[in-house]
Amino acid sequence: MIEESSTARGGSHEFAGEPPSPARKDRAGMARTARAIVRLARAHRRLERVPTLGQVQAMAWFDGREPCSYLLDRTVNFVPEPMEFGYERELGEHALAFTCQDGYGRRMELVTMRDGGGFDLLSGIH
Repeated sequence: MIEESSTARGGSHEFAGEPPSPARKDRAGMARTARAIVRLARAHRRLERVPTLGQVQAMAWFDGREPCSYLLDRTVNFVPEPMEFGYERELGEHALAFTCQDGYGRRMELVTMRDGGGFDLLSGIH
């Protein structure tokens, strides 16, 4: 007995019922990534260093705008205390900051570290 390969006609498909891999759900997509790269290229004068892949991916995921460098120095800028997840080693370096909106239309100003993690400057929770 041969199973029909079309799921539209009631047949089975080799990938039917398999959830997508977790890594694939976390990707921003080609269009959003390209848009983030273009925005970074246009803002190159406001960047002290080239953003890392993690920072570009975070900016693409949040559809970030107005990118700029953000010095991680408590005497100059706000940096949450304590720095979690080993981010203390990034103090004194430049992070990538950008603006975006969450799903509810609330404006956020995110500061992203080298791996893409970071904090929101406008929220009370960092």
